[in-house]
Amino acid sequence: MRMHIFISLAFYFSVLIGIGFYFYRRSTHADDYFLGGRTLGKWVAAISAQASDMSGWLLMGLPGAVYAQGMPAIWIAIGLFAGTFANWKCVAQRLRAYTMRLDALTLSI
Repeated sequence: MRMHIFISLAFYFSVLIGIGFYFYRRSTHADDYFLGGRTLGKWVAAISAQASDMSGWLLMGLPGAVYAQGMPAIWIAIGLFAGTFANWKCVAQRLRAYTMRLDALTLSI
């Protein structure tokens, strides 16, 4: 392995470990770990939830569907966008209020 690649990887991993230790020291409760201490902004929380929800589908399912069906399958992407937007507008605020009232860590608890 070339030395500059090794140095770059070592620096990258050092930064990641440093970030991990920094936030480890700031976490005192399970809420801090699971929910960011309930201090995340609404956009950060929304993007995080969307990324967690759609990551596998958007990376594998949607391209596979378009490959199998051709460009007419673009309706899937349009439907995903419309459903996501409706979810954020109609469900997110009520769900946030409900989970805050119950002090829930997940939807099932």
